[in-house]
Amino acid sequence: MTTAARPTFEPARGGRGKGEGDLSALSKQYSSRDLPGHTKIKYRQPTQDAPEEVRARDFRRELEERERVAVRDKTREREWMRHERRNALSMTHCALSSTRNLWRNM
Repeated sequence: MTTAARPTFEPARGGRGKGEGDLSALSKQYSSRDLPGHTKIKYRQPTQDAPEEVRARDFRRELEERERVAVRDKTREREWMRHERRNALSMTHCALSSTRNLWRNM
């Protein structure tokens, strides 16, 4: 251990000097962080899923509808990708065959 790692024999004690007894008497200034904040509660507006509106909704039907739309969009995207891949392959095949024909005719 170093010499600095020693226990404090006489710990410092505050509040005994001039003007240190009452800390609030030192200054009348205060920080903006000491001010109260968030003093108002925001309530839900009528269109923000009020309990009356939530009771009337059929969440299962809404979820199933969203899932149907998602599956339909996904299958459309897959079909489009297959179609694009076929087109790209056929274009590549045409380009290769035309290049092959050029080399044969030389």
